[in-house]
Amino acid sequence: MFSKEDYVKYFLQIKCVELKMHDRFGDYAARVDDPALKKQFLALERQEKAHSKIVDDMLTAFGYVPEKKKD
Repeated sequence: MFSKEDYVKYFLQIKCVELKMHDRFGDYAARVDDPALKKQFLALERQEKAHSKIVDDMLTAFGYVPEKKKD
């Protein structure tokens, strides 16, 4: 049986992957000249952002509250 903390750790790892792929697809889109490829990479970038929001919802469901960054 997985604990709530296990699920939070898992979803935090998934969030890192989703954000990394969002950044990569955005970078790929910026580097290509072919309009069809650019469009595809931008669509993938948007999908990864949407996935990240789903992960945020899952984290909220498990009661996760992100720590605020200290300046």
